[in-house]
Amino acid sequence: MSTANPSPSPQIPSPQPSQVPDVGAEYDRLLSFFKYLVTLTVLFLGLMVTAVGILFYSNLKAVREDAKEEATRTATKEAQTRVSQAFEEKNLNAMILKAAQEKVGTITDKLVEQQVRAKLQPVEQRITLVGQISENQTRARMAFRPALEELNKLVASAKDPDTARFGKVSLETLAADFETRAQENMKRFNQKGIVPLQMFMMNIGRPETTIPSTLHRVVELIDHDSDLNVVAASFVTFRDLTGEDVKMFDFGAVHSWCSRNQPKCQAP
Repeated sequence: MSTANPSPSPQIPSPQPSQVPDVGAEYDRLLSFFKYLVTLTVLFLGLMVTAVGILFYSNLKAVREDAKEEATRTATKEAQTRVSQAFEEKNLNAMILKAAQEKVGTITDKLVEQQVRAKLQPVEQRITLVGQISENQTRARMAFRPALEELNKLVASAKDPDTARFGKVSLETLAADFETRAQENMKRFNQKGIVPLQMFMMNIGRPETTIPSTLHRVVELIDHDSDLNVVAASFVTFRDLTGEDVKMFDFGAVHSWCSRNQPKCQAP
């Protein structure tokens, strides 16, 4: 009996390298993909947590602000209530009103006083100046030369028209009175020229050294003698000697004539 040879086992072809799947590479790809998904998930969760935190903080802040405002309103209302009660209890409203009225009254009084003073000041100055003019006119009538000089200064410096007019009338009245008096004194001697003046001065007891003998001396009496009666008599004599019709106590007219006729006025 022959023994049959067993048939050889079929050979399973070995896969070519190109046909064998790369399991390790596939695993790495899947692992990278899952890591990417985890990263995205973590990022998303982080954003959600941040957003929730912001919303929570904003809401918490708003709640805190509301609570703060409510506390402020409550405290303010309470303070106002306490202040109002204090004002009512101590009657401070009436006190403040009274103090304000007194202050306003004081300020009003001061304003009125200032306005009245501003209005009255010119009147006061006018009254004072008129009084000084009258006083000096009275003293000048007593033949005091300084009073006449002061009267001339007051009239020259008067800015108020009415006061200046009053002063000029006072001077004119004074000059007219001395003119009348001098003419009466000089007519008693029935002469013209310098003799009546000489006689008049001797009659009133003036020293012989003061009695004039020339026009120059007459002008000196007009300019410097302290007795207005002598000055008035010298004006009358000046008219007689020069023929110049100068007004009584018009010293400027005398000086003007002498400046044009210096030899006659300067002769001793």
